[in-house]
Amino acid sequence: MKKSLLTILFVFFSIPVFSQISIPPINLKLDASVNNTLRYGSGYEYFGPNKNSKEYFENITDARFTINDVILGIRYEISDPIEYGVDFKGIKKRFIEYNNDIGISLRAGDFFDIFSRGLTLNVFEQRELAYDTGIDGVRVTYKNRLGNKETPWDVRAQIIGGDLEYRDFLILSRVEEYKIRNINFDVSPVKQFKLGGSYIYATGQIPSGGVSTDIKAYLPEVNMSVNFKDFQFYSAYARKHINTAPNSLYPVEISANGDGFYSSMSYSKAGIGITLEYKNYRFDLTAPDNRSADRPTKMLPFQNPPTAVKEHTYTLISRNPHVVNFNDEVGGQLDILYLMNDKMTLNFNAAISSEHYNYSRLDSSGIIVYNRIERSSNFIPDLNDAFNPFWEIFFEADYAVNNQWNIKGAFSRQSSVVYNHSRPLNSEKLFYTTIPLEIKYIINSQYALKLNVEQQWAHNSIRSGEKSYMNQYVSLNLTKSPELSFSVNAEFTNDKEEPTGKDFWAQGEVLYKLNQKNTLTLSYGSERGGLKCTNGICRFVNPFEGFRLMLMSQF
Repeated sequence: MKKSLLTILFVFFSIPVFSQISIPPINLKLDASVNNTLRYGSGYEYFGPNKNSKEYFENITDARFTINDVILGIRYEISDPIEYGVDFKGIKKRFIEYNNDIGISLRAGDFFDIFSRGLTLNVFEQRELAYDTGIDGVRVTYKNRLGNKETPWDVRAQIIGGDLEYRDFLILSRVEEYKIRNINFDVSPVKQFKLGGSYIYATGQIPSGGVSTDIKAYLPEVNMSVNFKDFQFYSAYARKHINTAPNSLYPVEISANGDGFYSSMSYSKAGIGITLEYKNYRFDLTAPDNRSADRPTKMLPFQNPPTAVKEHTYTLISRNPHVVNFNDEVGGQLDILYLMNDKMTLNFNAAISSEHYNYSRLDSSGIIVYNRIERSSNFIPDLNDAFNPFWEIFFEADYAVNNQWNIKGAFSRQSSVVYNHSRPLNSEKLFYTTIPLEIKYIINSQYALKLNVEQQWAHNSIRSGEKSYMNQYVSLNLTKSPELSFSVNAEFTNDKEEPTGKDFWAQGEVLYKLNQKNTLTLSYGSERGGLKCTNGICRFVNPFEGFRLMLMSQF
């Protein structure tokens, strides 16, 4: 398909300008845009106390050409070497898309998409995590308003077919391949109500231990939403069924079922907003001894439901995110935003989750067997250690003192358990209490100053030495609007078991807007690293010290 699309591009840009045949004038609307990102880094990457030299050079060029109702897109990438992932040089993405006034859209090539909230389909890219689940294929969409003016119906229908290659961002040599066929729709017979449905049939090859397992997956989904002026309600249910083909690793065919449910309610009025989310993900309930990330019955990579957990912007809180177990997790969160007056805004958030079941461990003739302990209330989380519970309480106050000063402070308390079924007393219990403070001062119409100070108290129950320790983070930023920003940050810890053996990290960064189309960012120093999460996808990023450069251009 890549060759055929390149041929189409060649034809478009190789039409002769002159001709002996008289052709009536054609009204062409032409437009083009190019975005380019150049990234370079040189320094050292830490693997525990050891450090290795690291250098990366990446240049990503995204170009779009619009000719009337036709859009052509292409991405040319040079990642040699890449920061995270596999080195690449050449055309990485390309597509051709057609849109018209009657509501039909046709796209061939690479694309990302999401149906509803992502219980069965949510494919996207996160380069900083080396994560890409884009589809290479065809997407046909029809969207229109039917009926008369008094009772109009909004209708959207879509057909997707293509291939997906998912590279495990933790083990880059491991690649899963899928062929996906999907039809989805939503219809709104009245303005306040929408009903949707989707069905996915997919085949795939999932490698594990040198053996690839062929699977067939069937995923239906239904959802509904109700929207009024002050109240919004959404609910979705998806089911997953997988059949495996027998092989040397799984000699007997596996037929596995799973499902997932997500719902949210929101209420907003002048001065207050309340959101309640609930999740019940059971896409692959398995015993503790069968939870490898490469098992063929797991949630598939083109699924990615809502996390129902607050995503933080504070540095130290975001270092300890909750990694959602989409295969086995029940819980939710409550978020309240309250505007006391023109100066004060309050935000409260509480989240809780756990696994559905506990398991009893039987040891007979040297063979360990886990039996699930049923419970009738498995639709709510359980804070017993055996359920790997997580909870968080977060409170934030934002106060505008006057036109120059703004103060924001927060409090966060997080608790989580990683249960050890073999040795329960060795279960890992983690507690974090974090207090961040942010102070902004507007010096004049051009200059502004921002100070961030964060203090964190941590406790880890399975440490061999001191189980409690502290982290501190300080950042100072000076901005000259609109072209210049300078910041320095430092981080301290008294953690005696810090993997790198360090207790101090510092970094300086300069952002300079060269002109309206080019922005340059330079940084130098050391970064502590840690767990990074986006949309429920998490990976550990090793500490780094050295120089980084990024140049972003738009034409």
